[in-house]
Amino acid sequence: MTTDFSRESVKRIAELSRLHLSEDEITRYQKELAKILQAFEALSQVPLPDELSGDARSALGIAKGLAADESLSRMHPDEAKNTIATPDFLAQAPDREGVFLRVPAILASST
Repeated sequence: MTTDFSRESVKRIAELSRLHLSEDEITRYQKELAKILQAFEALSQVPLPDELSGDARSALGIAKGLAADESLSRMHPDEAKNTIATPDFLAQAPDREGVFLRVPAILASST
């Protein structure tokens, strides 16, 4: 994985984020983003609990599927549920067209 960021990449990220960066900021963010990628690259080398042998896992005190919040480790069925009736939801929308919400465009056309 390359950890270099081109000026064009930084400019594109800034554009998508609607940020206006000076040339100095672009240079600074090139370096900062490269450091962030290097950190993630280092993290990708760390073995995950499922990759550890049973002996290593028990030596580290890691139980398979253990989470800091035990409620996070429970599996639940993926079921669609209505939490608010559609008419009530649409009544709260600032702008709509029929049963669709109207939102401002956030991406420029690439053509």
